Amino acid sequence: MSVVNRNAHQQAMKRRKMLNFLNRNPLFSSFLLLGAAVFVPNHVDGFVPVPDNHRIVVPATSAGKEDLFVNNIAIAAPSSFHTTHFYSGNKQSTGVIARGKINGESESEKPGFFEDLAISPPYAIAYVLFLGYAFMRTMGEAEGASMEVLQGFFNDPLNPGCNEIFTTIFNLLGLFFVPMACLLMPGAKGQKFPATPFLAGAALGGYGVLGPYAITRKPMTDITKADLGWFTANVLENKVFNYFIAAAFFSAYITSGLLDALLTKDVHEIISGYLDLVSSTAIASASSMDFLILTVAGASFVSEDVKRRNVDDEKTANLIGATTMLLPGIGLALYCALRPNLNEQ
Repeated sequence: MSVVNRNAHQQAMKRRKMLNFLNRNPLFSSFLLLGAAVFVPNHVDGFVPVPDNHRIVVPATSAGKEDLFVNNIAIAAPSSFHTTHFYSGNKQSTGVIARGKINGESESEKPGFFEDLAISPPYAIAYVLFLGYAFMRTMGEAEGASMEVLQGFFNDPLNPGCNEIFTTIFNLLGLFFVPMACLLMPGAKGQKFPATPFLAGAALGGYGVLGPYAITRKPMTDITKADLGWFTANVLENKVFNYFIAAAFFSAYITSGLLDALLTKDVHEIISGYLDLVSSTAIASASSMDFLILTVAGASFVSEDVKRRNVDDEKTANLIGATTMLLPGIGLALYCALRPNLNEQ
């Protein structure tokens, strides 16, 4: 065996030992891959200095050219790397940046995060107005005014001792995320952000949390039941679950005392008390604004959902969406319970 062949054989054996070690230690190899994905210097064994034409030459084995794999991930595919130059003092060095490809896409074909990011102006404007309004009301209220109202809810959520209209609004805000999930989850695949964290956060933060997702999502109307995940198909599309949520919304109007107050008290006095609370506390004004935005946004999501269910007429879809605002909260929940099923295929 010649000296050249002996050296080549020794180098190949070193690489094989390295790969066997990495495959036996997946945690270590994961950290190695993370580092390689950021920067792989040109002196790492298995890579050769990058020539001027920016092509990378990966040593071949006796079986011919092949990619190096760690945990079934190619880490030395020539087409998966590009070069970069950096300077240290007056000395220029050359390295390679690792970047994988998806389904054979070239580097130029893969869009960046912001390249296909679409912003929906109505939802964006509503989000900015909501945050600005909430901030200004918080800065302008008397110290401790909102905390006093919240303390009443902490002591007794159903009978906090404040105006019945606001009590109903505040309790309904904690339920809004459920019909929103029923409307948004069927079209959640392929969106810029995952829907679940935003919907879960909306249970506490309302549109303040849901807003970024609504702003960046794209309408999805070409959906069948086969496209849904298990939870969406078996829970959010389940009619028993939908009617249960509608009942929960309806009960909020009763347990908050609003229905009884409207029947037994002076309506003008109830409305006047609500407006006084909104004008004097940030929690009441911000919650009311949040409730209004969620009601209107939910109506727009209903219009989109109707189109998934064989209603092609734009005016009909918008009309159905608008009717849900007649009974805020309940309207969305009732729509989810009464809506037709999605096509199977």
